This record gives sequence, C-alpha cells and structure tokens, in this order.
Amino acid sequence: MRIARIRALIVLCALALVAGLATLWAIKNDSQLSASSDCEPGAVEIKTAPIPDPSEIEVIVLNGTDQSGLAEQAASQLEDRGFVVVDTGDAPETYDGTALVQYGPEQYAAGLHTYAYFYQGRDGFALDWDQPITITLGSDFREVRSASDARQSFAQSGGIEAPEGTCTVE
Repeated sequence: MRIARIRALIVLCALALVAGLATLWAIKNDSQLSASSDCEPGAVEIKTAPIPDPSEIEVIVLNGTDQSGLAEQAASQLEDRGFVVVDTGDAPETYDGTALVQYGPEQYAAGLHTYAYFYQGRDGFALDWDQPITITLGSDFREVRSASDARQSFAQSGGIEAPEGTCTVE
C-alpha cells in the first residue's frame, strides 16, 4: 500500500508541475495583452475597429456656403442612409471644397466611415477634437454618396492607418 501512495504522489506532483508550466507559457504568449504597451510615450490611443453602423454615428451638418437649405438637404440624405443627425446650421466661415469631415480620436472609426460618404471630401481628423463628428459643406458639394459607393470608396482606400501622434487599440 505504501508503494501505491508514493506512485500517486509522484503522478500528482508531475501533473501540478505540467499545469504550472502550461500556465506560465500561456501568460508569456498571451496575444490579448494591451496594445498600449506598443504605444510610444504621449501617443493617443484610437480604436480602428469595429467600424460602426451609420445608425450608431451622430453628426452635425453645417452649411459653409451662401446657398440656403444645403445643410438640411445633406442632413436628410444622411438620415436616409441611417446616420443620426443631431444638429444642422450655418458654419462660422465659408468652405470652398466639397465637405470637411471633422472628428477626433474618440470617433476615429466612425469619422472615417462618415468621410467615405463625401466624394472628394477632406478628412479633418484632429487630436484635440472633442465635439461630435462635424461635416462642413462647401461650394462644391452636390450630394451624399450612396451606401454602396461609400463602402466601395472605403474598401479602395487601402485600409485604416493610424495618423501621426496616435496608436491603434482594438
């Protein structure tokens, strides 16, 4: 009976050793470690995924032209595509391009998605932007792209790259 107990104790110790080594290996090779360890000091963390659905994106639409009703027209088109328009109005100054889409680190993926809906628009990402996504329409604006055109544009953009001063987390 003594040999059987010794054998059981040896097997139990061997199993505990294997379990301990497996646990240490799993901790060392964990692929879910925080991405912030890869960030340079002072870099702002941004989420690049998942890309939110338009129904989860709140935008402000501003008219940067002297054409009356342009912000309301674009807001209606955005709502038809599923966006949540929280406000419309006139921009503080005129804008000459198609559209300027301004957003910050908190809305990075949503800002890129919104930007894809404006043909030849300008990406206005800013590290210090703390307002909702704001679209300033310019004199070259004609209409908001269809969802399929925006998806195609987004796909052809070559993927999401983190802007200077940021690092991605998922």
